Amino acid sequence: MNCPFCGEIMAEGTFHDRGDSYFLPAGETPPKLWTRGVLEKKRAVILPPESFGAPFAPRPAAFWCGKCRKLLVDYGELLPPTP
Repeated sequence: MNCPFCGEIMAEGTFHDRGDSYFLPAGETPPKLWTRGVLEKKRAVILPPESFGAPFAPRPAAFWCGKCRKLLVDYGELLPPTP
């Protein structure tokens, strides 16, 4: 895959972290306690895999551009369709 920002070839892999993966909207402060209820109050989008569900869930594909230092993560097959 080529980087959509600079056009360089991106390295492919998977996305992992040390806790739950989620996107927090601008203006929200990170929670001190990570519970589903706290994250929902902060309008967080909880991304799989999550510790609230199966701990061995599949990891999303990811692509890293070393030049731009940008990471693209593909959740297309892991999130339910938007209604």
